[in-house]
Amino acid sequence: MASGPRYTVPMRRRREVRTDYHQRLRLLKSGKPRLVARTSNRHVRAQLVSPGPDGDETLASAHSADLAAFGWEAPTGNLPSAYLTGLLAGRRALAADVDAAVLDIGLNSPTPGSKVFAVQEGAIDAGLDVPHNEDVFAEWERTRGGHVAEYAEQVDGDLYGGDFDATDLPEHFDEVLEEIQEADL
Repeated sequence: MASGPRYTVPMRRRREVRTDYHQRLRLLKSGKPRLVARTSNRHVRAQLVSPGPDGDETLASAHSADLAAFGWEAPTGNLPSAYLTGLLAGRRALAADVDAAVLDIGLNSPTPGSKVFAVQEGAIDAGLDVPHNEDVFAEWERTRGGHVAEYAEQVDGDLYGGDFDATDLPEHFDEVLEEIQEADL
């Protein structure tokens, strides 16, 4: 490891490649809460976070596992579930009197049509004011899961290996979308 009187050790979260402090500072200067979108292979998480003197405070959040309460039976790590998680987080944010935010994708690559942008689109459709560019959103049929249904028709046997039929994903998405929109949060 480097040493010397002018060498400074990077902060722990920077060394662990968990936080980009330059990006975080730019987001904090906006003065708005951050819409933090984090994805994994199995789940999606969306949180509205505001900085405070004792650390960040979570104002509203949604996890893709929360979609089961609205009838979601499909896997929770795909593009449709990311959109619905963003929609649910946006609805919860509005219920908590948060009406604007900036997107924080962390160390994810800003790939157009990705799950983090589906979270953003869901929050915008819920009524949250988030600065955005329409070019980064996936086509609506892809957001509904049409690409998964097409692939499931070509595959022999069940795509997910469970009780859920992936060819019905777009219709199932519409049902859950309606449930979330009608829910009193």
